[in-house]
Amino acid sequence: MLLEKEIKERISYFFKLINNPQIQGYYIKNLENWDALCASLHIIRDLQRPKDEYQSLSSINYLESIGIIQTIYIEQDSIETLKFALTEQKKNRYFTLSEYKEIRNLRNQVFGHPSEKSAGKHKTRHFFDIENNQSQLIKHLFWGTENEIESENFTISNIIEENSKITIGYLKEFEKEIKLKFEKIMDNYKIKFDSLFKSVSYTFEKLLTKENDRLVIDTYYSIDEDIEKVKQGLKERNILEDYEQKVRVLEFLSKKLKTLFGNQTHKNIEFYTYASTLRDNIKELERELKEVDNIFKE
Repeated sequence: MLLEKEIKERISYFFKLINNPQIQGYYIKNLENWDALCASLHIIRDLQRPKDEYQSLSSINYLESIGIIQTIYIEQDSIETLKFALTEQKKNRYFTLSEYKEIRNLRNQVFGHPSEKSAGKHKTRHFFDIENNQSQLIKHLFWGTENEIESENFTISNIIEENSKITIGYLKEFEKEIKLKFEKIMDNYKIKFDSLFKSVSYTFEKLLTKENDRLVIDTYYSIDEDIEKVKQGLKERNILEDYEQKVRVLEFLSKKLKTLFGNQTHKNIEFYTYASTLRDNIKELERELKEVDNIFKE
C-alpha cells in the first residue's frame, strides 16, 4: 500500500506541473494530446484505490482475481498513454513499455476467457485456478496439443507489488524527461522574466519622495519598455490571455502617470495615487512571473 501511496503522490506532482501556466499553455495547444495527458493521470491515480482495497481482502474469489489483474493492465496502458502525451508522440500499434512485458504476458495468457495462443506451429491453452484464496496463490494451467498439462504457481499480491514498482520507475523517468524538455524550451525564450523591471525600486523611490527631474523621468521609460517585453514573453509562452488584464492595467496606469510628468509631483494626490498603484501592481506581477519560470521549484 505504500507503493500505491507513492504513485498517487507522484501523480499529484504531475498534476501540479501541468497546472503551471507555462506547461499548460504549451500542451493545451493540441487538445487531443492534452485530453490524453489529463485522462491518463486521472486514471492512474484512481486505479490506486482498487489496488489498496484488494490488498486489504482476507480472501479472494475468481472475479476479484480477474478484476485486479485487469486493473494493473489498465494502469500499464495509462502509463504508456502518459508517456506518449508528455513526449507528444503518436501511440504505436504495439505496446512499448518493456518493463511490464512479463506481467503483461502473464495477464494475456492466464486471465480472462480460456484462450488459444498461437506460437509457431504449436498452440497452447491456458486456465487458472485459486490454490489458496487467503494467500492469493494462483495455479496457472497450460498445455499444448501434444504435451501433458503443465502448471506454475504465482501470488497475485506479488504481481501487484512488482507492477507498482515498475510504474514508479516509469514515473520517475517521465519526471526527468519533462524537466529536461522544459528547461530546453525556457533556454530558447527570447524574453527572460527575471531580467525585467530592474529599475523599478530606484525609479519609484525617486518619483514618490522627490521632485521628478529629467533623470528620473528618463529612467522611467525603461519600465514602459519592460511592460512591452512582458507581453512579448507571455505571448511566446502562450499564456498572454491569463495575464492580459493585469498587463492592460499597467499600461493604463503608466499612460496616466506619464501625462502628469512635469506638471505634478509626489505631493499631488493624483500623481501619488497613479505612481504608487503602478509600483505595487508591477511588484505583484513580477512575483507571479518569477513563479511562471520557476516550474520545478521543490
